[in-house]
Formats: sequence, C-alpha cells, structure tokens
Amino acid sequence: MSETLPVDLNRDGLHDVDVPASFEADGSFAVTLENHGAPVHVHLRLDDELGEVATLEASNHYVEEGSTRSVGVELHGDLPASGRLKVVTGYGAESAYVDVNVVEPEERSDAIPVDDDLTTPRRRTTERNDDPGELRRNLPLVALGVAALALAVTAGLLVNGLAALFGTLVVLVGVGVAAYFLLE
Repeated sequence: MSETLPVDLNRDGLHDVDVPASFEADGSFAVTLENHGAPVHVHLRLDDELGEVATLEASNHYVEEGSTRSVGVELHGDLPASGRLKVVTGYGAESAYVDVNVVEPEERSDAIPVDDDLTTPRRRTTERNDDPGELRRNLPLVALGVAALALAVTAGLLVNGLAALFGTLVVLVGVGVAAYFLLE
C-alpha cells in the first residue's frame, strides 16, 4: 500500500493539477507536491469526513519551480474512514479532488507475536543450592565473617561506650547481609 499521495503541478500548463482519482492508506501518509513548471501556491483541504480522522501538517504551500514538497497527513481517529482531499492552485483558479480511503492497518507478516503472560510480572523463585562443593568454596568467607563478628563483640565488651556498640551493630548487619547472599 502506498504511503505517498503524488500530486503533479503545472505539468500541462500554469496552475494545472494532476492527481490520482483515489488513494488508499493504512496509516499516516504524505502528499507529495511535484512542480513541473513555474512557482505556484497550493492549498490543501480535507473534507469534513476525512477531517475527523486526519490532520494536515499545513494547508497553504508555496512550491518553487522544478521542486518537490512533502506535506504530512497524520491520522488520529477511528479507522476505517474515507473522504476527499481538495487540491487548489492559482488562488482557486484550478482545483482537483482525490478520494481518500483510510483502512485498518493489516497485521504485518514479520511481526513477532507477544504472549499476554509477558504483561504480568512474575514472582522470583529461588532455588536453594545444597551443593557441598559450593559450600566448601564459601567456607573461607564464612570463617572471615565469624572472625569479624568475634572481634566486634570482643571490642564492644572491652571498650565501654556508644561508639563500640554502634560498630558492633554495623559488623553484625554486614555479616547478616553477607550470610543472606551466600545462602541464597
């Protein structure tokens, strides 16, 4: 399906407008104004039916000699829809109409189907690892944690004070967090 509606200007004379009889799109599209002659002013207008589902980027355009200008048409309403696009040149001297039919987009063949289950978060399941080899590899870390805990408790008993108590609590929390991650 075409995404560009071609409009030829000044091909057979000044202010001449040549448009296809009809145009079909399945989404937003562009109107390409190709000028084959002298510079020209072009006015684009969507009829009421098409104007309910589409919006022109701009309605008045100046197209220089031998140049091409593209005008976007954004779709924003319920599809399918149809209507007419009016193309006017020479301040109303010449006009042409294009029947525009906007259809529902087809499902693409290269689209990847997504299961609805992917939209809901899943709970994380943890499996305990009771592998004796894994426990042996972590034994030095466990010994270091026990030594740090013993040192913190000893320091807390020997030094009477709030700082020693706070330090002991910090070491206890650290050892607890480390143990949690080791056993997970």
